[in-house]
Amino acid sequence: MKKVMILLAVLLTANVMMAQKKDRTDAYMYNKNGQYEKAMVSIEKCVNHEQFAGMKPNDQAQAWLYRAAIYQNIIQSGDEALIAKAPNALEVVYESLMNCMKNPDFLEDNKQEIYQRVGSVMTTYYSKGADDYNTGKFVEAAPMFKKAYDIAKSLGSPDANDMLNLAATSALRAGDYNTALEYFTEVKNNGTETSDIYRHLAACYNGLGNAEQAMAMINAGLEKNPGDANLILEKVNAYLKEGKGAEAVEDLNRLRELDPENAQLLFVLGTIYGDENNKDVYDVEKARKYYEDALAINPDYYDAIYNIGVLYTSMANQYIEQANEITGFSKAEQEQYNSLIEQGNELLRTGLPFLQRAYEAQPSDDVRNVLRSIYVKLNMMEEVKALDGK
Repeated sequence: MKKVMILLAVLLTANVMMAQKKDRTDAYMYNKNGQYEKAMVSIEKCVNHEQFAGMKPNDQAQAWLYRAAIYQNIIQSGDEALIAKAPNALEVVYESLMNCMKNPDFLEDNKQEIYQRVGSVMTTYYSKGADDYNTGKFVEAAPMFKKAYDIAKSLGSPDANDMLNLAATSALRAGDYNTALEYFTEVKNNGTETSDIYRHLAACYNGLGNAEQAMAMINAGLEKNPGDANLILEKVNAYLKEGKGAEAVEDLNRLRELDPENAQLLFVLGTIYGDENNKDVYDVEKARKYYEDALAINPDYYDAIYNIGVLYTSMANQYIEQANEITGFSKAEQEQYNSLIEQGNELLRTGLPFLQRAYEAQPSDDVRNVLRSIYVKLNMMEEVKALDGK
């Protein structure tokens, strides 16, 4: 009885294997004849059967290759109704080819066809990633570039790391800091240690709220590229976030040694010295000097023009606030009040031309409102009327 049962089991297994081979053969023939929907049904019956794992490795690999070919033909058919029935066709092709390539003997015997199909999939993923990236769809672009990288890496392509870098950049721009960190770390471990890699790693850590590790990445990058301007600026920004104005100034001066005619660096120094929150370096006279130095290099530097005007306005407001704190009516108090108001007005008159230039260059409601306030304080009513009528 046991022998009969064993024989029956063997016969059943053989019949299953024969059925799977028939499904595979049917899929091949349907595909050859352009009957892609029937081919898809047959190949799915084959590879998804519970006994598929029992097939010979080469038979399995052949089935995977047929599956990839069928779905690639569906993609290229242009038949929208058919394509709608296989919405994940590209993923299926990718999965099938990767499974096919796990068999080194089969790969060796069929490498021309397999590599050609794999290359086509890689190009499709890369193109899709590029289209998504260029239209601001960074969430969608990241996995497309990653799959292109996985394929390129399996083919030993020298461009593989560039594709992973694009995947990482997409993830970073999408705000997916964990994924971006994983990808950029792999880019670095693959041998790319540019300044941008360290800068992007720092951005990932900053996005994750780890300022200490972000600074470590910046410093590691500067060890390899001591004069890199972008890394130094990243360090400056990190210092400013922590309220370390003096350290930021030190690094900015390092940059000035590399690029003494850079008006932007002078402007940034002006903003640091002119910011009351940077108590360790706050100095309005230095701020004014740096803004003026920036304008000496670039006379049309809008931000420097505007900030000088705002700087004088802020200084003037301090005198006016002090004056308004005087509540007495004695002669001495009135003289003190008038003196403070006049000092404030003198600063307003000094800063006014800069704000006027800024408004002429880039009219905006914010600058207009500042100008109107100054005109009122200086009793320049004709200018108020002209401004209101503009």
